Amino acid sequence: MSLTSGKELGRLGERPSLAEEQIRFSLRNSFEGAIVGLAVGDALGYPAEFRRRNEIIRAFGPDGICRFVSVDDPAWPVRPVVTGWRLPPGTYSDDTQMSLAVAEALIEAGHKDLNSLMLRMAARFIEWSRSPENNRAPGQTTMTACARLADGIEWRVAGVPESKGCGSAMRVAPIGLLLWRDIPRLLETARASSTLTHRHDAAIEGAAAAALLVGLAISKTPPDEMYRALMRECAPRSPDFKACLERLPKLLWTEPAEALSHRGLGEGWVAEEAVASALYCFWRSPLDFERTVVTAATTDGDSDSIACIAGGISGAFCGLGAIPALWQKDIENSAYLKDLASRLWAAAESGSASSH
Repeated sequence: MSLTSGKELGRLGERPSLAEEQIRFSLRNSFEGAIVGLAVGDALGYPAEFRRRNEIIRAFGPDGICRFVSVDDPAWPVRPVVTGWRLPPGTYSDDTQMSLAVAEALIEAGHKDLNSLMLRMAARFIEWSRSPENNRAPGQTTMTACARLADGIEWRVAGVPESKGCGSAMRVAPIGLLLWRDIPRLLETARASSTLTHRHDAAIEGAAAAALLVGLAISKTPPDEMYRALMRECAPRSPDFKACLERLPKLLWTEPAEALSHRGLGEGWVAEEAVASALYCFWRSPLDFERTVVTAATTDGDSDSIACIAGGISGAFCGLGAIPALWQKDIENSAYLKDLASRLWAAAESGSASSH
């Protein structure tokens, strides 16, 4: 099933029909679902990052981490070091902070050329890197690259060449939203956005794939077709990404304890593992946002990044209404997230209208 193109969403001088208004509402709902969804997934997974799955299960039960908790929640097993600042439940990590920076850059740049957009994005990244709210265990690769950007290094070469961490894949959902109607441009923009910080081919294709999954989710593309699109568009450009993604179909109905581990798709610290793991979580429960993000957050590895990517995909596919009301209310900066999603939707609709 596909959504009607922007060309059909009302014509100059005509009053939109009920069907056109329903399509507009559906699109806006998907944008809000994606932005709120990625933040919710991130906030669920953030306190679980660096924890083992068996610790999470022991603390919160067999279903996993099903509510917002803090990194020092008393349910956690005692450990010598608790990661992260003592921030309240519902706080998201640098994953969402950077996704929001990407979204604001896209809105500010409008529909300008790629270089103008990347310069705007670099400025947003530098601003974020210097913010006092950048206190949520940001990745070393990203911080190194932001320092290089601040020193005036050109965006195409600022990223760390050997890094294939998931730091560029976790933040690209807004690109998938803005450019869902133009897949070639979506892929070009996502790949360029990775080079600001991560220049390994697996990181670049991980970013392209994560954005593509969100774009395809907007058009309600089934998960199996999403997978084939990744194998067609991204896998040929990165041997590491291809090798990881090829393992996914045979692991699809393997239990998460096995699939989301070093014995399956990996722990998600690198781009190909994070994206494949997020797709695994979504593919198993495409109509159930809650189950998708809980599965993603309840992992041995990079729980917040896997759940952030999965939450963006599932939120785009299922819409804002699929996200539990309590999570929508208690997520950090809830009103801002919805406002940003609405502004990004308006920018996408503006771009679609101007192209016809």
